[in-house]
Amino acid sequence: MEQFEDIYKKYYEKVYLFLLRCTANPSLTEELTQETLYKAFLHIHQYEGRSSIYTWLCKIAKNTWITERGRQKRMVQLQEDWEAESGENLEETILKRQLLELMRRELWHLPEPYLSVCTLRIYAELPYAEIASEYGKSESWAKVTFYRGKVMLMERMEKYQ
Repeated sequence: MEQFEDIYKKYYEKVYLFLLRCTANPSLTEELTQETLYKAFLHIHQYEGRSSIYTWLCKIAKNTWITERGRQKRMVQLQEDWEAESGENLEETILKRQLLELMRRELWHLPEPYLSVCTLRIYAELPYAEIASEYGKSESWAKVTFYRGKVMLMERMEKYQ
């Protein structure tokens, strides 16, 4: 049997063209070709020689493509289900969640009393009057402290833009 490097060199372009006809997407074809040849490398010991190596590679490529199509259909269905249920775009929702997670992490780096005031206002949704009461301060103090904490948080978030 040929060394795998020789197989790779000899059949890469043929497998690529086979998959390109299936997908009509050059970047996806590139990924699938790499995955196909990787799977072939891992399972070369299973090649029995009943068919040509090219036929064997095409079988692997076809199965890889079918698996990818199924994954894409599940992702599209998930996105459609999400958008139908929530009325929101899935990608936008994911980006919002990532941004919120970053904000949560950065919030914990605020000094006191900004951390506590922002946490009580944002997560506990307490009115300024209650926050002020917790600290024995005025409602104006709570508003100003929250505003300053928010400014500090936004400054910390700038590194992500």
